[in-house]
Amino acid sequence: MDELPADLAGLVEPPVSFAIQRDGMIVADRSLGMDANGEACFCAFRHVQTALRSEDDEIFYETPVHVETVTAWRLPDHRWLTSHRVIGDPEQATEPELSLSRGMPR
Repeated sequence: MDELPADLAGLVEPPVSFAIQRDGMIVADRSLGMDANGEACFCAFRHVQTALRSEDDEIFYETPVHVETVTAWRLPDHRWLTSHRVIGDPEQATEPELSLSRGMPR
């Protein structure tokens, strides 16, 4: 709900249950929210690309270098409101791009 504009919060179908899938090989997950009828009404995808960094060329650590999220909510007319956000620098916040579509994002 953090990415949903406050004036649209009352318009989306609220999920009553969730299924979450995580990828073990990369930093990525997918959440699917279902309404009371068992139909998808929310989905979210997150992917974090990492890279090895070092400040002294001896000790390396993994840090995020690219983050992409897609969050979508189903409206009562069965269109989907989708928020897409790409962050190249994880410390630099970017505004999400909102769009409407006829189907759930895949």
